[in-house]
Amino acid sequence: MSMVPSDPHDSSISAGGGASDLDVERDSGVPISTQIYWQIAYQIDSGRLQPGDRLAPVRELGAALRVNPNTIRSVYKRLADAGYVMSRHGAGTHVAARPPQRRGDEALAGLVAEMIRRAGQAGFAADEVASATFAAASERKRPGPLVRMLVAECTTADAAYDAQKLGEAFPESVEAEGTLLDELDDRLGRFHYDLIATTTFHAAEAQLLAAGRLPVIAIMVGAGYVGLVREVANLPAGSTVGLVCATARGTDNIAETLRLSRTTRVGILSAHPGSEDDLRRVDEQADLILMSREALARHVDERFSRPERIREWTYEFDPSGIELLRREIEAIQARRREASANGTEPAAASPTGEARTTAVARR
Repeated sequence: MSMVPSDPHDSSISAGGGASDLDVERDSGVPISTQIYWQIAYQIDSGRLQPGDRLAPVRELGAALRVNPNTIRSVYKRLADAGYVMSRHGAGTHVAARPPQRRGDEALAGLVAEMIRRAGQAGFAADEVASATFAAASERKRPGPLVRMLVAECTTADAAYDAQKLGEAFPESVEAEGTLLDELDDRLGRFHYDLIATTTFHAAEAQLLAAGRLPVIAIMVGAGYVGLVREVANLPAGSTVGLVCATARGTDNIAETLRLSRTTRVGILSAHPGSEDDLRRVDEQADLILMSREALARHVDERFSRPERIREWTYEFDPSGIELLRREIEAIQARRREASANGTEPAAASPTGEARTTAVARR
């Protein structure tokens, strides 16, 4: 978190830029330590701060915000107690390799407080913000002009990536949102969606959670993913494969995929950006290193010798899966047109007992 001092005459003290903006309102009824905690927790929840990212040193952040270092120290301890960060003497404070998966009430409160503050600067009263928020939330419970697709995955990063890619595949007809599988049932209970999409690895779980309420389209991954699995399978017996992801759940997913693909003749070593000892062990022992897109984006690959061992562990959706999804979207649109012509409500989809899938390779 890079912090810079702000205008000392401004009652809203801003520090940092990009993924680490922090504001302190000195005339607020919310304690300063709570304001800072809310904002950092939300940045971690939303992915703006990634596992392994280093937070500013206590004194540096305190000076930037003109806050007592003991206040910053108490915030970091509170974040550590909640599982958001880890502090180690001499190494500073880093976002935990496996921060809490669900967004807490306190982080949400921080987001609401920030929204009200910014709306106030634009001249809107708090009750106007509440009214607009309620109206927007209510609107989400009804069908919209676009087909609403809920993309369910096991990690926030994968859900966001998949939703973006599927939304780009159907820019004129689909509104795609990502969600954790753990939150699928809650999202279906609160908002309107027309279908659920996921990768084949999670097809059974998504179908179980959907409980027949919506069709589930399970999409297989492209050939490049299969090629990586094949490369691992062709390694000599006793070889070691390093798995490097932003989170422990990410490495667990890759390891499970390799196990399902029966690549059992190799040993597995896992590491995350904040685990120095594990990264060093992977560098020393791995014959092949599979690295997630998040880890590569953070230049973790630069920490390894012999870069020829590194492969990007990523996936793209297979065209046949996109075609299956297209047919479902067109069927939903056809039902809407028919209902509009007849002046009736659109008929709900009739999900089958199993997820429709194009599975060839499981993710």
